[in-house]
Amino acid sequence: VFIVGTSSGCIENFAYVRMREVGGSGKEMGLSRLVSSAAGAPMFWFSGPLTERLGADRVLVLSLLSYVVRFFIYAFMRNPYHGLPAEAIRGLTFAAFWSTGTIYAHRISPPGMSATMLMFLNAMYGGLGQSMGAIIGGKLQSKFGTVRTFLYSGIFDLCFVGLVVMYLNVRKESSFRDPKPMMPSDMKTLQGNSTKKK
Repeated sequence: VFIVGTSSGCIENFAYVRMREVGGSGKEMGLSRLVSSAAGAPMFWFSGPLTERLGADRVLVLSLLSYVVRFFIYAFMRNPYHGLPAEAIRGLTFAAFWSTGTIYAHRISPPGMSATMLMFLNAMYGGLGQSMGAIIGGKLQSKFGTVRTFLYSGIFDLCFVGLVVMYLNVRKESSFRDPKPMMPSDMKTLQGNSTKKK
């Protein structure tokens, strides 16, 4: 969730900068946001069945891959309209990612703590993740330029996707595949282990 948030913070803050670099104006920027919203709205409706069918792990991997594609589209675009497919992908995958994330957070939350888990999800994505993405993206953009910033970000995300896929293949019992709530007994066990370590 943090890496998705970081990628989002980078691309959302510098996508319009890239559009300006290839001759885009406010019209193309507004159109790109319209395409993103139009693609994402129906996906919120279908995201529940999609998560049930694919599982949270596959939706997470697809979301990360979508950022790889978007970074490369923006890096190699030569016309502001070339960014429209990237925005359509953004609408589809953000809706799937966010819906899946909230469902997963709700399922693993201890009884009575669903709101707290959703708060942590939002903090990791929208707070810490997007903030770090904007800061890191700004540093890279000022040093290497927008094109290389998107290229480096896409390569990093692609490598991270590879690590996630390897982790999921090694850990067949990953909670991403079959999320179960933390029960009070689990919390007592965790507390007991931490007390023994002290």
